[in-house]
Amino acid sequence: MPIATEFLKYCTQYLDDNMGGISEGVINKIQSRKNLNDTSNINDVMEFIGLLENSIGVISGKNNAITICKHLREKTMELNLANETDELHNTLRNEASDININEFLARINAVNFLNDLRPIDKTEKQTLSEMHADMDGFLSKNVIPAESEITEFSEELALKYHVDVPKIKKDIIEKVKVNFKNEINKKAIKTEINKFLFRYPVPSKEDIDDFVNYFNLLKFTYSEAQIREQIETERLYLKFQDPVLPEKISEFDQLIDQIKGYRDKNDIIRILEEKEISYLIKDETRASDKFLIELVEQITLFEKDPVGGAYLNHLVREN
Repeated sequence: MPIATEFLKYCTQYLDDNMGGISEGVINKIQSRKNLNDTSNINDVMEFIGLLENSIGVISGKNNAITICKHLREKTMELNLANETDELHNTLRNEASDININEFLARINAVNFLNDLRPIDKTEKQTLSEMHADMDGFLSKNVIPAESEITEFSEELALKYHVDVPKIKKDIIEKVKVNFKNEINKKAIKTEINKFLFRYPVPSKEDIDDFVNYFNLLKFTYSEAQIREQIETERLYLKFQDPVLPEKISEFDQLIDQIKGYRDKNDIIRILEEKEISYLIKDETRASDKFLIELVEQITLFEKDPVGGAYLNHLVREN
């Protein structure tokens, strides 16, 4: 059985046991972005888990996401080893006795296989999982790190795990981009729900149903169950929070507010470059107008600012 098929079967059951009914919607959302099929390899599965980790973090917290996805990465390594063992067994059984040993070893990539066949060496088996855990630890302390910080940390991981620096750097930047988009979505969703609860402090079932239907028309992939759960969470928070305590402004919020203060794309690019975070809008090595417009569109999506449309049109005309 292909590794992707085995993984999805296991992942579906594991998430259902740990997250309940919303797990199906989470998996479908990630599948729409990173589709796993019979041709997918272990790297595709690991990329899928990375996207999954960010989505779970939005729903149930970063620590829970790290724990769940650490287990999924370890399980993926086990499935991959089992598949390679089966392939080797079938090859040994089917190959002719007079096969050239060098051609045989090259075809089954025996060197890599034997490197994996060291079950007593837990460090070897869990390298990929531990490396991603190190990345997550770095990003928990550096929410939107400067590119020089990412480069320096990537070099440290490359020495520690004997892997490629550019690949690590690319993975970290992708995690930051996904985290940033998720934070924008969370902020926008919270804003809409709070406006709803301001109008209806004790909403009826009909009020909530209407709001969920309205929310489904917007550009978000939250499931109905997630929306209803978030409404109840915010309702209880507003009911019991201490109104005297100010809400802490996150690093994400500070950057979003700063970007909203500009109307010219060159000013936005300049701000991002000064902070060494222009990678948020870069396509490979250069700034991309497409990514810049997407970023601004996400930030202004829920602002209901009458100049918002003109803002985006202005950026497009600047292309």
